[in-house]
Amino acid sequence: MAKGFRSGILSRSSRLMGVAAHVAGHEARHQVRRRLERSAEALGAHRLSTTMRQAEALVSGLSDLKGAVMKAGQLLSIDASDLLPPEAVELLGRLQSHAEPVPFESLRAVLEEDLGPGWPALLTDLDPRAAAAASIGQVHRARHEGRSVAVKIQYPGVAQSIDSDLAMLHRISGSWLALTGRKIDLEQVFEEMRSVLHQEADYVQEGLHMERFRADLAGRPEYVVPTPMPAVSSARVLTASWEDGVPLRELLTPEAPPELTRWLATTLLDLYCLEFFELGLVQTDPNPGNFLVRPEQRQLVLLDFGATLAYDDLFRLRYLALLEVIGRGRRAEVVAAGVEQGMLDPREAPETKDLFAELLLSAVEPFLAQRQPFDFSDADYAARTRDVGQAFVKALRYSPPPRELVFLHRKLGGLFNIIKRMGVRLDLAPYWARMVGTELRPAA
Repeated sequence: MAKGFRSGILSRSSRLMGVAAHVAGHEARHQVRRRLERSAEALGAHRLSTTMRQAEALVSGLSDLKGAVMKAGQLLSIDASDLLPPEAVELLGRLQSHAEPVPFESLRAVLEEDLGPGWPALLTDLDPRAAAAASIGQVHRARHEGRSVAVKIQYPGVAQSIDSDLAMLHRISGSWLALTGRKIDLEQVFEEMRSVLHQEADYVQEGLHMERFRADLAGRPEYVVPTPMPAVSSARVLTASWEDGVPLRELLTPEAPPELTRWLATTLLDLYCLEFFELGLVQTDPNPGNFLVRPEQRQLVLLDFGATLAYDDLFRLRYLALLEVIGRGRRAEVVAAGVEQGMLDPREAPETKDLFAELLLSAVEPFLAQRQPFDFSDADYAARTRDVGQAFVKALRYSPPPRELVFLHRKLGGLFNIIKRMGVRLDLAPYWARMVGTELRPAA
């Protein structure tokens, strides 16, 4: 087995416990320093240093393990702005863009077991060098019936290790929460993560989602969806047409052509609205690596459908009702709606409930008429929302993140962050009208 790649459940659990012990050791040393250090400035510097060492331990350990724990680390890197300093968030972000591939020989058995010993005749000219690598599998370029194809091959043992990986992470998370004095039950959050990860590990399901998106977006030439090839696919192998384009990550800069980045921003937001409000089917992973861009054709290529979730009509109607309440700008109504929909535990303190209202009201602020066109790089707005988010997270004692919204809001937040990095200003009022159909009022 290749160095750094572990598929045995016992060896993975042992390694994960080692990562947890490493992180806990840094925390214990900081707590000792906290009791001895009298200077608040020095203590703050040591807290940052400790957090960075913990993040480094997590990045090193999770990138070594791959599978569910690495994917969980990627999700943490997206959400961690409310919990960690920017330096640590940047460090964890390496899990999104620097996943190391494994040697092809480690994956050959997957092709033989799933496609049969004759697979080389079906997938000719397969390049043993990975074209892309991620937490659950990696992509190799090949040819099928004369056509260039992308072959995504799952790492051995990933599907079987998801439950044990997440059980270990759940235990570690509970220990961290205990240190903060919080009484938050993360069971629903981990259950949602478990469901999504099992889905991502099922390439047959991903192929079906790819086909569904191809059909639903067929009349929209600005979106390109690869063609799945079931004859050379399985639960652990997904073959689809090879699609060329510029990686979206390369265009996430204010130096990119303004007309192109503006088109990209509106196309990404249009896709989100289309997915949730019209199709009820959302690809919830906001990783920029899931997109390619064809600048001349003005086309966005959608690459990954593993984290696709369906939202039924009832949930979408409830969500719209919540947006309408937030749109009226009345804090008491926002809190009441949050409690009614299970987003906020009624036992939370009044200050926490007020922060909840402030968090949701600030979240829709970019859609206010007086803020148009909205500047996604507005540092004041970013600082305020970050401060409110951090204060709310710290104040929580009983409320876990609502499981239905975890991945949906991660996608929307990820899109906003992508647009922010492009330095784009957009009129968002039409998007609010498209989502809710009523005027958005300032908070009262």
